[in-house]
Amino acid sequence: MSGMNSLLEIKNLSKLFHGPAGSRIHVLDGINFVIDSAGNDGRLTSVLSPAGAGKTTLLKIISALEKPSGGEVILKEKEYLQPDGRITYIPENASSFPWMSVDQNIEFALKLKNINQEEVKKRKDEVISLVGLGGYGNHYPHEKSSGFRFRISLARTLAIQPEVILLDDCFKNLHSETKKELHDLIKSIIQQLNVFFILATSNISEAVDLSGNILLLKKSPGKIFRQINVIEFNKNHQDEDKNVSLKSEIEKSFEHVDGR
Repeated sequence: MSGMNSLLEIKNLSKLFHGPAGSRIHVLDGINFVIDSAGNDGRLTSVLSPAGAGKTTLLKIISALEKPSGGEVILKEKEYLQPDGRITYIPENASSFPWMSVDQNIEFALKLKNINQEEVKKRKDEVISLVGLGGYGNHYPHEKSSGFRFRISLARTLAIQPEVILLDDCFKNLHSETKKELHDLIKSIIQQLNVFFILATSNISEAVDLSGNILLLKKSPGKIFRQINVIEFNKNHQDEDKNVSLKSEIEKSFEHVDGR
């Protein structure tokens, strides 16, 4: 439901692609959910689904990088139609300019926003510290790991002070130690900044670890069939291993919808 605390409202989004011989592929159908600006359902929402359910398409529509076939994206009660930095998208393979240093990557994003040099330096120093890149300002992305490049993308994104950051399965191909470090980094940022995340993932454990709210998305067509408020779930399962109980609940939900 929308209301006074609505930051982001996704209203009846659908997406059709035209296939060969005039066929239509219904990728997304009737997607509806609300991100609460008060953070009452946490400040990270996961869209959890099997591969091929349209998660990337959904995030690109929310960020206005792609147009929906129907429905609306409402940010602070106004339709969000053009990318302006208030909603930002980080793809699965986090991007950066390999010929630019960490400092230069961040400065470039800020200069595109016509921010003065003094403020550029201030914000750059703040986000470099925030994402754990202190001392690496002169290093280049191509010399480093995928986890390092993700930190650059995240720093560059945070520097322009978005309200919502979309993470498109960014941790999928990382080894477990790096993945845990980046999960902890996201949790730390949520504690320190007033920024909201939407994470698209196929990993149940990842969604349970990071989320305050989990949207279960079935495929063919992609449609949200259940929403789980993790905070409320945990309140109702205080005498159990909450993570195990929630993972089991999610698995049963997907088994039920797939077997209908």
